[in-house]
Amino acid sequence: MQKMPFVDDNLLLGECYVKRDYSQLREKITGGGYNATEYLTDSGEVFGFHITRNQNVSGVYGMDCYVVKFIFSGASQLHDGRQEQVLCQLMSKVKAHIDAHKGYYNLRIPTHIVDLIKAVNATFTNTIFCGGTVEELIHGNYVEEYNADNLTIKFADRMYLEKYKAELLGMTLASFQSYQGQYHISGVTQSKAGRIYENWIMETMSALNHERVVVAVKDDAPMGFVTIKESKSAVEGVLSAVDPAKRKSGAYKAMIAYLINYAAQKDKSFVSSTQFDNFIVQGVWSSLGLRPFYSIYNIHIDNSTTNEMH
Repeated sequence: MQKMPFVDDNLLLGECYVKRDYSQLREKITGGGYNATEYLTDSGEVFGFHITRNQNVSGVYGMDCYVVKFIFSGASQLHDGRQEQVLCQLMSKVKAHIDAHKGYYNLRIPTHIVDLIKAVNATFTNTIFCGGTVEELIHGNYVEEYNADNLTIKFADRMYLEKYKAELLGMTLASFQSYQGQYHISGVTQSKAGRIYENWIMETMSALNHERVVVAVKDDAPMGFVTIKESKSAVEGVLSAVDPAKRKSGAYKAMIAYLINYAAQKDKSFVSSTQFDNFIVQGVWSSLGLRPFYSIYNIHIDNSTTNEMH
């Protein structure tokens, strides 16, 4: 039964996926290279989790909100009785931590590790299923430039971003106005969910001069943009928006094609993520050759002691 390392880090896991070599990741995990809140070992493997405070969500609700991510040096995606026992023990540690620290928790559960899902079901009775996201990438392939509306696709400089910051913010808020993310799905957090994404957008937009931003431009005006992060192995598309009145211009596909080729020139992958139900974006990615390489279920647990969230 093949066992694979797992960390909830799309750039690092994507690099391993492209190389088809997870040995260095496993060595880093078994050597203590990842900071785990708690962990246990079994048959030479490390099974751990890391809990961090979500500053944005905590600020919106005025209480502690946390994200739980998992770290495994080797886990099988097939059911194994011994592995299920170990992951149930690990999940008991997660529960003990949650019971001891009041707040609202988002457990990011890798969808391919069935025994971890079984451990969640065996340990908790108060979970809230809040959908999930898929991570996709492309590496080593140039794609045909797509430009159906004679747009200019480019990296924006500081002056351009300053000039059009209000327009970029406006199109972003308009694009996310009907967005239904994990905090909209939860009945606990739905009333203020819009503020979570609005804060994230505002923070991103305020930092645009320090981020790398690709824009689709026509007659000097922005039609859309994509912000990126870049590591030694990958370029990640993070936040994107297109002017709702210009969505049939092909701006989004043109920008993603541009970024795929930008990454390929550097022998890097292009990586991005979206919700399971965002079929339009996934359709664009599929047409350009991106492939899924892992996905996450968002499982929420409300252990708060305040009515502020309701």
